[in-house]
Amino acid sequence: MRLVCGFLVFVASISSCNETREAQPETLGYDFYPLEIGQYSIYEVEEIKYKITGFDTSIYQLRETIFDSIRSVDRTTYLIRREIRSDELVEWTSDALWSVAATQSYVAVSENSVPYIKLIFPVISGREWNGNSLNVSSERMYYYETVSTSVVDSIHASDHIKVVIEDIQENITGVDLRSEIYAKGIGLIEKDYLTQEKCTASNCGDDLGKVIAGRSLKQSLIEKGRETEVNE
Repeated sequence: MRLVCGFLVFVASISSCNETREAQPETLGYDFYPLEIGQYSIYEVEEIKYKITGFDTSIYQLRETIFDSIRSVDRTTYLIRREIRSDELVEWTSDALWSVAATQSYVAVSENSVPYIKLIFPVISGREWNGNSLNVSSERMYYYETVSTSVVDSIHASDHIKVVIEDIQENITGVDLRSEIYAKGIGLIEKDYLTQEKCTASNCGDDLGKVIAGRSLKQSLIEKGRETEVNE
């Protein structure tokens, strides 16, 4: 894996009473999601969209760049510019604008204006939380799980953490397996989603049990760095 920057330090607004965070940021796990204006991450992405007539596969690169931040009393919100390209030979094109809200208790990523709590602090294996508590969707429990094998060779497996979003094994109605892996000093390094819906209605005929909808997403970090010219 090609990583081009050193470890970044998570920077967020800190209240005067937050002595624990100032004293032990690594213990709490803030360095699993470092944030800094100008910081960028490039991912290799393989995406498959399933439908009853078959499936479509897309392979592309995704770049996420922090270009600005907004500070308030209890949080800092970082603005993320997302761009895509088919490969390294073509120019980046705009995809979307996301944001990340960082507080003393959690990190929430707004994906297409819908906030999801991706991490809570302290980071402890087995700890659970409702990732949808900031949006109107029904409750969805996330939990931390240790990683046995390093995803980034230069970082020990103990400095990785896996967030399991859904773990519904394949059954007669489909499958829903979603997880993300973070590494200390780097942030998100891998996203692995697989959702499939199978035909179960009585009028399916020969299509009974066939995958009729769903999505597979494999996103892996290939580069991380910081833009040389940054206006902060």
